[in-house]
Amino acid sequence: MATGVWLNPRRGGEPGVVVIAPARWHTPAGIGEGVGVGASPRMNRRAASAALLAVAVALAFADSSIVMLGLPEIYGELDATIPGVSFVITAYNLVVAVVAFALVPVLRRVRPGPILTAGLVVFIAASLGCGLVSDLPMLVTLRGVQGLGAAMLLAASLPALVALTGGAESGRRVWALAGSLGAVLGPAAGGIITELADWRAIFIAQAPLAALALVAAADPRVRGLQVEPGPVTRRPLWPAFGLVFAFGALVGALFLAVLMIVTVWGLGPLAGAIVVSALPIAAVAVSPLAGRVGPAVGSLAGAPLLAAGLIALALLPAVSAWWAAAALAVCGAGFGLLVPPLTWASVGGGSGALAVAGTLSVGARHVGLVAALVIVAPLLAVDLDEGGDRATHEATRVILDARLGLQQKIPVALDLAEEFDRTPRGAVPDLGSVFDQRGADDDENLRRVRDGLVGAIEASLTRSFRASYLVSAAFALLALVPVAFGLRAMRGVGGRRAPPVTLAGLAVVAAAAGALIVAELASGGEDLGRSRIADPCATRVSEGGGGFDATIQGVVLDGLAGAACELGVTREDLVLSFGPDVGTPRIPWSSAQVDQAVRAGLVRAIDDAEDRGSLNSFVADILRGIARRAPIDEIIRGAGAISDLTGRIRDLDAGDVLDTLRGLAP
Repeated sequence: MATGVWLNPRRGGEPGVVVIAPARWHTPAGIGEGVGVGASPRMNRRAASAALLAVAVALAFADSSIVMLGLPEIYGELDATIPGVSFVITAYNLVVAVVAFALVPVLRRVRPGPILTAGLVVFIAASLGCGLVSDLPMLVTLRGVQGLGAAMLLAASLPALVALTGGAESGRRVWALAGSLGAVLGPAAGGIITELADWRAIFIAQAPLAALALVAAADPRVRGLQVEPGPVTRRPLWPAFGLVFAFGALVGALFLAVLMIVTVWGLGPLAGAIVVSALPIAAVAVSPLAGRVGPAVGSLAGAPLLAAGLIALALLPAVSAWWAAAALAVCGAGFGLLVPPLTWASVGGGSGALAVAGTLSVGARHVGLVAALVIVAPLLAVDLDEGGDRATHEATRVILDARLGLQQKIPVALDLAEEFDRTPRGAVPDLGSVFDQRGADDDENLRRVRDGLVGAIEASLTRSFRASYLVSAAFALLALVPVAFGLRAMRGVGGRRAPPVTLAGLAVVAAAAGALIVAELASGGEDLGRSRIADPCATRVSEGGGGFDATIQGVVLDGLAGAACELGVTREDLVLSFGPDVGTPRIPWSSAQVDQAVRAGLVRAIDDAEDRGSLNSFVADILRGIARRAPIDEIIRGAGAISDLTGRIRDLDAGDVLDTLRGLAP
């Protein structure tokens, strides 16, 4: 019996989609080819069984990312580290990839039915276990076991769906649709479940849904599947490599975007799920367009669109759910055009090896996920580390430039630096507690500074994702290479050319993606999170109209800027060096050199203020005496007290001043 490849839109095949028929899996009722779906109870039971199995397939694909929006809760409840929590994702995908390829020779000798049943049982048990664990190592271990069950389930599900739906074409269509929807719906579904219950419910809810698929595994047509003897036609490699690069790019659209939205921006699971849902909605929305333009044009357009969406995520002009949703929608459109043709091509062709084809397709997808994570995870860790330091410096700059009194500025800046040091890398520090301890509830200026700081820090950490998004975009563009190798095969099954109106629709989608990137750049996307710390050699503080306190504040900050200029560091680094170890690079000077530079800078600033007439000679002499005699760290930390002191002694006589200076001297 021959196996053919053709396009047959009148029999339900979508235009431009590879169709394989007939399937060569033996069933008790004969070889399942061209069996129509009727209205008999038996046929309805088969359709129900196919639907239940498709749900299990979608779950297994969704588990690659379904727990992403629950990671913050896992992090807090299990007292884990961020790298440790990341293994909750990596363990599953790595095991699925390894086991999928290990199952290839097994599937050429073992019937699909028992493998499907065993995979479902393991998946169900591991899912329940994941929902009941009390520590991170056990959760990671059970996620690996869950990956083992998922690999077995996915490996045997394609021939089972062929048997249940009555033909290779319909079985492959259901399998591909379930896989694509599961992959892109995972984070959104996990976020909704986490919001309604908690992260454990994500796993526990999967168990009964997967258990229903045991009905399909018990169907006589599935239990009776036999391995087709004889040689297996060699399959082309380009669809597998295309899936590797496509799912590598998906790491940016799902894993990185969800991590940024929930962990850095602080959106709750439900709000994060709403933002991320832009991706699957767009993927579904472009499916009619994908069917009309054909696999060749669709995949050629899908890869650049997916890359454009990831570039848009890298160039976000603000910490905004709307901008992120728009970029994810572009990613979804690219995914919806690129992945279905690659999936159809990866499981098409050959004879008697649908299980092998499906398993190789599963393995390729998860190899792409793991490969991208291996590259992106350490890159993001380094960038977040630098972003944390940049955010610390930016917070210090904001505090020093804020309309606050000297008695608040430097102590708050040092407290913030300590809070950054206590906060795990990549997480947003609890700035509210720092400001609350300093009286933000009763101080409007302090509250205003606090609110502005949150945005500055989120912007700094968001910028840290930029390089990782661009690497993911490179994966999407690399998918064009295998697509180019497969163009002839895809054009050969594309049938008629797409009508001009369809191509115009595709052009509109591409233009919208380009317009999004242009709009982001015009709105400042290139500058989001960029450090605005000024050169201390060119920095002079305006005294403004704040009276004597503003004058003293200008003197102290000018003195710090002058000292930082002399030492070749930033003003912010110099201030932070007076606090405990806060993770910032130590300035390359000895404490004696720093002491000398700060004293000299303060004296010069006092002289300048006296020359301008901002300070009378009496107060200037007092301040010079303090700058030359008092301990530097006390001057920096107690600048506000010095301001109060000099303000009070302006009217004192010389003897009282001398007594005060003697009390300050070491």
